[in-house]
Amino acid sequence: MKIIIAGGSIAGLAAALTLDCTGHEVEIYERSATPLRGQGGGVAVLRRMMAFLEQHGHHCRETISVPTHRRRWIDRDGALTRDEPEMLPFSSWDAVYRSLCSMLPRERIRYGQAITGFHQDSEYVDVRIDGRTVRADVLIAADGTGSGLRSQLFPGYTPSFAGYIAWRGIIDEADFDAETIATLVENMTLHKAPGELFMAFLIPALDGSLTPGTRRFNWLWYRNEADTQALRRHLTDRAGTVHHASIHPGQLSDDSVSTLRRLASERLPSVFAQLVLATRAPFVQAIFDALSPDFAVGRVVLTGDAACTVRPHTASGTSKAAHDAVSLAQALSPDATDVVQRLAAWSTQRRAEVTSLLEKGPQLAASFGLGKPWRTDD
Repeated sequence: MKIIIAGGSIAGLAAALTLDCTGHEVEIYERSATPLRGQGGGVAVLRRMMAFLEQHGHHCRETISVPTHRRRWIDRDGALTRDEPEMLPFSSWDAVYRSLCSMLPRERIRYGQAITGFHQDSEYVDVRIDGRTVRADVLIAADGTGSGLRSQLFPGYTPSFAGYIAWRGIIDEADFDAETIATLVENMTLHKAPGELFMAFLIPALDGSLTPGTRRFNWLWYRNEADTQALRRHLTDRAGTVHHASIHPGQLSDDSVSTLRRLASERLPSVFAQLVLATRAPFVQAIFDALSPDFAVGRVVLTGDAACTVRPHTASGTSKAAHDAVSLAQALSPDATDVVQRLAAWSTQRRAEVTSLLEKGPQLAASFGLGKPWRTDD
């Protein structure tokens, strides 16, 4: 079958890989003019994603992730309050993205082309791409939390704001004196305060290097935000544009950056404050819950965050994308004639499977004093 994918991020690439391997003709359309780079921070690479990468290429735990040995909690003065073993491998969005791109034939991805809509019948999907129409057997929407294609399928549905934001940043390990960061190296270090959670851990260098001294620190600072006007200010970039859920590195307004640095100096342990103050291009993400009413309507499929956005505390975003991709490829065997029925069955099963993740995220957030419960009527 000819399958068109909207979105060339991790979910779209994962779907393209599995479907390409099973013999389908796959095309990805990515609105960005060039391959994505530096778009995200650290990610936990869980077993399902690791297995997916190893199955489709030559990448394994030791080549894309920094080992983490301990989970350490510190108080406002930097004193250790809890210390326990932790073996969660941390990678970066860039490293996973680059690994997936390297496995897919280059001609499969069309950059600088946006899918703007579609019309479908029982036999085909006519996909609108920058003013022209391309016919396909299946259209996969992998266009993120604010999915435009999901809005076309379900005009009344919107993700729900979880009640908190995450300030984020990445800073080179080499920017610090080794002694000042010794306690952070190859550990996951956290600090909790009322309505706040800060964490830091190492991830690979932008070029993928894992050599000590070349790696980067990834930090996240979750903070409750109940004020809708304050949220709007957080999501307004330096050009005055208001974003749906996040602002990329380098686009935060000067006022936002100043506020972040002031709060870091006032509220964080010094070992963490130094990370924030040295970060040249911090960014921000509003935390949302999303569960699409269905994951498939006719020949149009939703995957990744377009289908279901889980809270980051579950550390399962990349693995969920991999599971979406593998299960979808299994459902769409190349000789399938009952495509619509197969997609409907896949949608029902996959939607049921991810519900536990949606419930787990708010539970974890609540244990840290963050956000509000998931809206169970979604």
